[in-house]
Amino acid sequence: MKKIKMLGFFVVGILTGLVVIVGVARLAWHSNFYPGIRVAGIDIAGLTRDQARDKIRVIADNYQPKFVFNGNDWEAPKGAINFAIEETLNEAYHYGRRLQIQDYLLLLVNKKSDFPLKTSEGRTDTLDQLINEIATTVEIPPVEPMIEVVGKKVQIKNGTDGIIIDSSKLDQEIGDNYRRLRPEPIHVPTITAKRQLSNDQVSELSSRAENLIGKQITLTLDDEKIQLGSSELVGLLGTGGNGEIVNLSAINDYVTGLSESLNKEPQDAKFEFVEGKVTEFSPGKDGVEVNIKLTADSLQQTVEKLIDTEMKSEHIDISVNRTPPKVTTEKVNELGIRERIGRGESFYQHSIPNRIYNVSLASGRINSALIGPGEEVSFNKLVGEVSGATGYRPAYVIEKGRTVLGDGGGLCQVSTTMFRAAMSAGLPILERWGHAYRVSYYELDSKPGVDATVYAPSKDFKFKNDTPGHLLIQTINDPKALHLVIEIYGTSDGRVSSIENHKVWGITPALPTIYQDDPSLPTGTLKQVDWAATGAKASFDYKVVRNGETIQDKTFSTVYRPWASVFLKGTGQ
Repeated sequence: MKKIKMLGFFVVGILTGLVVIVGVARLAWHSNFYPGIRVAGIDIAGLTRDQARDKIRVIADNYQPKFVFNGNDWEAPKGAINFAIEETLNEAYHYGRRLQIQDYLLLLVNKKSDFPLKTSEGRTDTLDQLINEIATTVEIPPVEPMIEVVGKKVQIKNGTDGIIIDSSKLDQEIGDNYRRLRPEPIHVPTITAKRQLSNDQVSELSSRAENLIGKQITLTLDDEKIQLGSSELVGLLGTGGNGEIVNLSAINDYVTGLSESLNKEPQDAKFEFVEGKVTEFSPGKDGVEVNIKLTADSLQQTVEKLIDTEMKSEHIDISVNRTPPKVTTEKVNELGIRERIGRGESFYQHSIPNRIYNVSLASGRINSALIGPGEEVSFNKLVGEVSGATGYRPAYVIEKGRTVLGDGGGLCQVSTTMFRAAMSAGLPILERWGHAYRVSYYELDSKPGVDATVYAPSKDFKFKNDTPGHLLIQTINDPKALHLVIEIYGTSDGRVSSIENHKVWGITPALPTIYQDDPSLPTGTLKQVDWAATGAKASFDYKVVRNGETIQDKTFSTVYRPWASVFLKGTGQ
């Protein structure tokens, strides 16, 4: 019993001594790294965190390993890798403080521990630039085998092997060197890029190609038919010598390119109102998106089938995902388009030919537009982009206080007519801008002030469909009579609109004629670029009544500035 007690006291004494030693060590090294601690070979024992960080940063920031290959060498720029110094110090500091057995042994035997310097994920731009520079010296690009059909014969041009950098191994070696800040150079590893086919592989490829001579595949999507003949099919064969019968990458690229020409957005049905009935103008069409994977799989299997069989032709239905339009042809009777509810008209005599053309183009683009209940209508969105690229011609527009030639001159004729039609239908007007000066076209059949200018994107004409059904816009343009009519069809809910209290006042005379020297015109030449107009103020009240209740009561006002005739006077040779 005495021996057991003595042994117990001895063990307790040893444990107590260990605890005391650990406790003393923890107190003595409370804010410092323990003895034997290194980071990437840098001794930081006894240093505070700030001291260790500064010491490591100086060495790491100036670390520039060399890359070597066959007698060539390149020095890495400073900062080619981003170091996570703080994260590394956290790990090193907690070693010996984690209440684990090995930590206690560290304190007792002064065991040395070297922590690798952590790095951020991925390459930096500077490191990528260096590797690209190395690649231009090291790499010999391989040449792919080529196969084609000339006449009815197969011709194969064998490829040649190349040498390329083994990127995976290089990344590993870069990481190892930087994490340990090793002074040894990094040897650039390379691999052979096999492209040259053996005689057996050439013979096998030739046999596959010959089996495709005189054969074809037809890909079909609705009314579209795409035929792949012998030359196209042979071009899809695998030439990598890796056992691949067909080149999966080439097939995927082909189907991807095919999808770009076949993919279509859904197209809503458009309608015309003729003799009291809505008739189909343009049927609704599903949106189509080619399923690239399924189509590529079918093409791969079909090519392989033609190689292995005597069949001369095969058919493939292109796999697609379809999206139905919001408004389909079947919904003709659900749209609530029963009668004409609004009409606006305007004349544009004395317009130049380009302006006449633009009026026809813009009115055609808004014709048969269908507007759902509650939908806000933007004139600028209806007509789309206005530029020479979309078909518009230069005609006079008001810009920065001058009448100048610009793409789309004449659009205001259409927006003004639309403004009049929307008011006739009793619809809420959300945005309307008056012209800067009185334009003769809009006063041929109306008093001043009943116009609406547009100039994307700053000025737009907008109204809202607050009727219970859809609205259909019909344009009737007569370029010979220079007469434009816009009609709005829908379902009347009994509203009646009116324009009242039309006023014109404050008329001021036109400004004096302006003559501007223009050296681009010959001396003695006069060219008129702007026309005089009197200034005025105009207003009218727009009211809409339904079942005895006023639902719209708005005053539209316009201030027209006096305008001067402007002549350019030639001063040139």
